[in-house]
Amino acid sequence: MIKKKPVKLSAKQIQLCKLLDELTEQVNVVIHDAVIFRKSNRLAVIDQGAKEVERLTKEIQVLVNSMKRKKEGTE
Repeated sequence: MIKKKPVKLSAKQIQLCKLLDELTEQVNVVIHDAVIFRKSNRLAVIDQGAKEVERLTKEIQVLVNSMKRKKEGTE
């Protein structure tokens, strides 16, 4: 049996996982509100959820770009 070493995650990798979890949860909330929520302000609730999804995706993009390796001579 091969003994596997535990994987060490950087702070940015942990932050990325957290953001992806938040994004997944928020998308599920928006879907739930769109399909099940039957109140008069349903569209406002969906709109607010979609704005939160957009905020999270922008934050993920910034984080991922900061994690990319910089190529020499490109700056």
